[in-house]
Amino acid sequence: MMTNADHNWTSGLVPLIEPHQLADILAQVSDLALFISPTGDVSGAMSNPSFMSSTDFSSWVGQNLSEQLTVESIPKFKMRLGDIAAKGGATHAVELNHSTRGSSPEFPMRYSFHPVDGGNSILMLGRDLRPVAEMQQQLVAAQIALEKDYEAQREYDTRFRVLMTSSNEVILFAGANNGEIADCNTAAANFFDSTRDELIGTNIAKLFEPKRNNGLVRELVEADTSDSSSDVSVFLKGTETEAVIHPTLFRSSGERVMLCRINPGGSAPARSNELQQNLNALYKDGVDAVVFVNGTGGILSANPAFFALADVTHEQSIRGRSISDFMSRGSVDLNVLLENTARSGSMRLYATRLVGEHGTERPIEVSTTRLGASGEHVFALIIRDASRVEALRTPASQLTEADMRSVIELIGSQTLKDIVARTTDVVEKMCIETAVELTSNNRVAAAEMLGLSRQSLYVKLRKYDLL
Repeated sequence: MMTNADHNWTSGLVPLIEPHQLADILAQVSDLALFISPTGDVSGAMSNPSFMSSTDFSSWVGQNLSEQLTVESIPKFKMRLGDIAAKGGATHAVELNHSTRGSSPEFPMRYSFHPVDGGNSILMLGRDLRPVAEMQQQLVAAQIALEKDYEAQREYDTRFRVLMTSSNEVILFAGANNGEIADCNTAAANFFDSTRDELIGTNIAKLFEPKRNNGLVRELVEADTSDSSSDVSVFLKGTETEAVIHPTLFRSSGERVMLCRINPGGSAPARSNELQQNLNALYKDGVDAVVFVNGTGGILSANPAFFALADVTHEQSIRGRSISDFMSRGSVDLNVLLENTARSGSMRLYATRLVGEHGTERPIEVSTTRLGASGEHVFALIIRDASRVEALRTPASQLTEADMRSVIELIGSQTLKDIVARTTDVVEKMCIETAVELTSNNRVAAAEMLGLSRQSLYVKLRKYDLL
């Protein structure tokens, strides 16, 4: 009698399996099972119900399997058939790619070969390799992306090193929390009479005389975050040499880092600070209104003189508004100012009327300058109240003596209707000349100012020989 230990695959006790059960087992343990002849002709095909349900594998029966393989897989398939014929037994598994008809993509399979029926037939059990192939493609794509990131990082690092080495300005990178120097350039090493390796890891406060009130690191952080001057005056350790540190705070890898640019002597930053203070005082206390707008006319900031001129109570009242809201001709004035300034860089003494917050109007003169800030156009508008000089100013365009004489000469020789029509032409010509002059020959803005279409304006310009 046999024990349980003797019941194994080599004991010959595997029970007989019914044909229909065998077919179910083969369909479950493999994705695709094929019975082929020694020459490769398909005599039977079974597939797992969940494997490529849209493909009819029964159509392969009667065909040679080579017809269902890609070009590079046919030699491998024939080599395995030759091995089975020579050795008379199972051979190594092989990966074959099946070509499909229509728009379906190729799919890879891994087959094991098992001679059955005394070598008259071969059972091929295949496993779907598409999940493995997709994972391999994802890994390859991830590796390529990683290599690109490494290459970009190496490129940026090289540029950074070249920039640091070639710069004559003393530059240090220090932690905002502990003040330890993380990196520096050659100019910094020469300035402190040391080497780069010796400076890295040193606290920046140890390079200068100690501060009386606050620590140097804390003062640098506060200087960068304050609205006033961001320069900090210091003296080198053990010397009377004065220097000025200009800190810039930023975040890298979740930690705050300071970029410290050091100017020996401190004379140039002092002059720069003095100029900045004077400009700030002029902006706040000047009698002329100063307004900074973006490329679309949106107000970025304005000084108190503009608030007084426009009857605005506080800054929140102008936040998010356009400067055209305060001009009598609205978008026409805005287009004339910005387009001419963008083209020539500046525009002087543009006359218009300013509409206050409560609807009051007053004549103004506007001078505009184009500035370059943060890579975008910013326009500075200097607005001056022209109420006092308006009465003394001679109109830019008046009826000429020749025009008046030509009109007077018509009296008695033509009807009143013809005289009025002639007078209308004179006034119309004067208005068109004035609009073209105010807009610096900007035909689009002149047409908007006159309420005409561009085509109508060009017709009238030709009519009065003003082109």
